[in-house]
Amino acid sequence: MEDNGSVGSYQPRHWSAAFAGRSRNDRLGCDYDAYLPDRLAGWQPSLPGDVAADIADAEAAVRDLNTEAITHPSLEGIARFLLRAESVASSRIEGLDAGARRLLETEVVLRQGGPAADRVAAEVLSNIGAMETAVVVAADLDHLELADLLNIHRQLLSTSTHPDLGGVIRTTQNWIGGSSYNPCAADYVPPPPDAVPDLLADLLDYVNGDAHSPLVQAALAHAQFETIHPFADGNGRCGRALIHIVLRRRGLAPHFVPPLSLILASSVGDYVGALAAFRYEGDADDPARSTGTATLLRTFAVATSRSCIEARRYSADIAALLEVWRARVGSVRAGSSAAALLEILPGLPVITVDAAASLISRSKVKTGQAVNRLVAAGILEQRDVGRQRYRVFSAPDVLRLFTTVDELLRSPGSGTRE
Repeated sequence: MEDNGSVGSYQPRHWSAAFAGRSRNDRLGCDYDAYLPDRLAGWQPSLPGDVAADIADAEAAVRDLNTEAITHPSLEGIARFLLRAESVASSRIEGLDAGARRLLETEVVLRQGGPAADRVAAEVLSNIGAMETAVVVAADLDHLELADLLNIHRQLLSTSTHPDLGGVIRTTQNWIGGSSYNPCAADYVPPPPDAVPDLLADLLDYVNGDAHSPLVQAALAHAQFETIHPFADGNGRCGRALIHIVLRRRGLAPHFVPPLSLILASSVGDYVGALAAFRYEGDADDPARSTGTATLLRTFAVATSRSCIEARRYSADIAALLEVWRARVGSVRAGSSAAALLEILPGLPVITVDAAASLISRSKVKTGQAVNRLVAAGILEQRDVGRQRYRVFSAPDVLRLFTTVDELLRSPGSGTRE
């Protein structure tokens, strides 16, 4: 990558006219500026006292949430619920919107090996899978390697219309906003493709260090990733998975990360504005760099604190739900298949006997008996899904909880942006 001495700059480029495109403007050539960010490794921002305090408060809220989680009656259930809420919200930011029922039916069809007719729902489910992959990576890694990031991105695009783009670093110029054919009217043009490998290497060096506190590191790593925009598609969702990796790797959120995207999706204008503020022109130690970073970190700290409030609310709802279920089903022996199933159900709106048996590590026979017992108690309902009439079991109470996620995403101030 060319060293310009003063990185944090806009690089002039020219786009040649082409005959593709439906309108004259689509076919025009133009001059444009691609943004080249400064490197992260070794940089120390100067932050105002109020922002530093907001960050400390937000990190304390995440730490307290994870400490409380240890005693939750359904730790795995609440972790799955929050991860799913995070994934759905992250997809919504990118304009991929599918309600709980659509996700339920598509998930069943895919789980049974059938074709996904609902492409949007399939992409949201791939985002859930990518988040789950990120959690596994964060739990096991000593260092985040480029291969780990590519694997998460590959999972993310596995059911998209362009799965061939998954795990492939771009070799062409991309942009955000404006025409699909040229960057002439783009809102933002990321670095030229030849700059991407070095910038990604610096980003990974930064992520694998501990120069900053966990939330600062997660926010800066995410903003830098979005600034680089290293892939042809799926950058936003992959970049938000990176937040989970950092917070888990640093030990701030060992059990679960609060659904930060749930809050960002409900105030997407502030979120996009914070990412834009992160970009600056000038030397590495220019005060403008710290000013823009302070805006970004303030936005992330407030969103993190709010997401912890939402996580506590869902945690309390799930704990109350378990009490109701246990009262309905009667005496349940600790360690039994029914007890294990009750613990994971809060994070699973729909199950099959085969999938449930795998999740609770019991035989299909014992799992089937437990499922039948929960059906008799009114906790599960049998349904036939898809053209093939797959036999599945849904938990209406869990679906109602996921509906509250949809309601928050559709609250005033929410919106979408590709």
